[in-house]
Amino acid sequence: MAKVYRVAGYHQGKIRANIEDVWKLVTDWGTLFWFDDGTNSEGLKVMESWLEGEPDVIPRTRVMGRGEGATKSGAPEHNREDLLVADPVAHRLFYNASDGFVPGIRNYMATWAFDELDDGGCMITISSNFDCVPAESGPASEAMLKEVYINIARSLDKHFNKDRQPA
Repeated sequence: MAKVYRVAGYHQGKIRANIEDVWKLVTDWGTLFWFDDGTNSEGLKVMESWLEGEPDVIPRTRVMGRGEGATKSGAPEHNREDLLVADPVAHRLFYNASDGFVPGIRNYMATWAFDELDDGGCMITISSNFDCVPAESGPASEAMLKEVYINIARSLDKHFNKDRQPA
């Protein structure tokens, strides 16, 4: 029997933008023009993204293309993330990702929640659960996705505040 390393990921970050503007951007599920993953790693860097399915229909799928470098590192050239829930009242979305989008990661499920702040900005809370097989790959995958979550919050803030200093 394979040993499984279970991960519960979590990160919170402030975005200096109106919650409705942020919500509109992140639920335009097919595009990631705002995202900077903070790496020049040829294997995992998202080179392009597009929507499979109809805009504003649940579920819908974002396809992320990573280029040829991905397959050299053992990752798929394309990763799919299925938006399963987008609640505009609670400002929460749920999605999953293709097994193996990072070698060894399986059963990835995540949620992003946005909370309005008194200063007019909002807080993003990212949480996820996933499994790593082999178990030895778990700590590295957990740390790598923590950095991705930090870069998601940072990228959203940067997108809305191009002419201001980071939070």
